[in-house]
Amino acid sequence: MPRISVIMPVYNNAVYLQEAVNSILWQTLNDLELIIIDDGSTDGSTGIIHEIRDARVKKIFHANNTGIVTSLNQGMDLAQGEYIARMDSDDVAALNRFEVQAYFMDQNPHIDLCGTGYTTNYLGPVKINPMHHEEIKVWLLFHSCILHPSVMMRRSSIDRLGVRYDYNYPHAEDYELWNRLATCAQFANIPHNLMYYRPHEGQVSNKHRVIQDDSARRIRQRQLSQLGIQLSDEEYGLLVKLAEYAVNPEDPENYHKAAGFAEWLIDQNRLYRIYDQQLLRMALSRCISRVPY
Repeated sequence: MPRISVIMPVYNNAVYLQEAVNSILWQTLNDLELIIIDDGSTDGSTGIIHEIRDARVKKIFHANNTGIVTSLNQGMDLAQGEYIARMDSDDVAALNRFEVQAYFMDQNPHIDLCGTGYTTNYLGPVKINPMHHEEIKVWLLFHSCILHPSVMMRRSSIDRLGVRYDYNYPHAEDYELWNRLATCAQFANIPHNLMYYRPHEGQVSNKHRVIQDDSARRIRQRQLSQLGIQLSDEEYGLLVKLAEYAVNPEDPENYHKAAGFAEWLIDQNRLYRIYDQQLLRMALSRCISRVPY
């Protein structure tokens, strides 16, 4: 049984694919299997995968494009490792990524899932997401603060919690999963740059923004229902402005609306105790002040 199983869905990423694969096969911790699932690519990705000669690589080919959720769930069914890691076919992992993550998970047996810091430019700056579970849980109310392709999960936690991605939240399946697990699993983010997360026009956030936004709205609404809150369109617009650090302090009317909305969230949380009150207040203060973490 390999120490680490890596799940890499592929769909039309031929220009970046070989670099992504190499960054996994050249890891300093090389006791791994790489499960590559080609989801009906039409751009030459399939041929690149066929040419890979490494006994650690498992190759799955779909005749037609079925979507990333199908590939991800299939990968988890096939994975044999103690740890299950994610990787996208257009990103690049630091060559010590798995060594660092596996060591962290070994030393912190209460952690079910960890992500890493990353950069979107080889020269930096490095993006460090919230590190500790309660802080992550609060920020998940606003946006996904765990970089999906950097994630490592315990196989035992996946089995215990029945972890699978949900088809009902297209292009936000990771954000939905983190929010769903936040009450029954323990999260962490390692404050080291272990990923190059490549920005390009073909990314989901660029190609499918409208669908992704709709999924995100339903996820946030579900989370807020735990606080006894159902948002109107205007109120949801305020939440989005907070999440995007877009509250304008030079517009007194909208600024006061946003501040009042934030106080409402804090008051409701005081009643329901879903989030750490101090951390929620701090997150909302940063959103209003336009000071990202």
